[in-house]
Amino acid sequence: MITMMISAIENDFQREFITEIYKKYYSAMLKKAFSLLDNNEDAEELVQEVFADLIKRVDSVMAVERKKLPAYLFSAVKFSAYTRNKKQSRLNFSDFESEDIELVKDENSIPEEIYLKNEAVAELRAALEKIPEKYKNLLEFKYILGLSDSKIGERFGISESAVRSGLLRARRKAYSVMKEVE
Repeated sequence: MITMMISAIENDFQREFITEIYKKYYSAMLKKAFSLLDNNEDAEELVQEVFADLIKRVDSVMAVERKKLPAYLFSAVKFSAYTRNKKQSRLNFSDFESEDIELVKDENSIPEEIYLKNEAVAELRAALEKIPEKYKNLLEFKYILGLSDSKIGERFGISESAVRSGLLRARRKAYSVMKEVE
């Protein structure tokens, strides 16, 4: 099904881009979807839906930095699983495993830079584990998925102003937790 959707893309450059994503990340995205849904058929269907959405927004996806693309794709899978299940308690920021972050490495980085980046990610993950679930999800949807306040509001069933207020509180809470760790 996905290959048929990809072959229907008229622009050669866009088709090659989506084909590359498919070949490189499909199995990892499927594994992530299965870990969130615990059902092989649902996981496959979810990844197909994600690819359909990626194809619709191919220009936006192509604008994502290459080193951030894996995190973007895993976030799309997680977000789709979240909206599918509407069970916020089952899905949280900790669902991003270390192998997801490992894929984000910049091939041009020297080992010391990679180590420092991984340490920063570990510190951020630890800090986020100490803030309320709703704040973690707001931060993830805004800064990882790059969703607008109105889209986030639709998903949570709250107004845009409530999203902005929640994001402000989430950033303050995360910052204070990180300062405590220092």
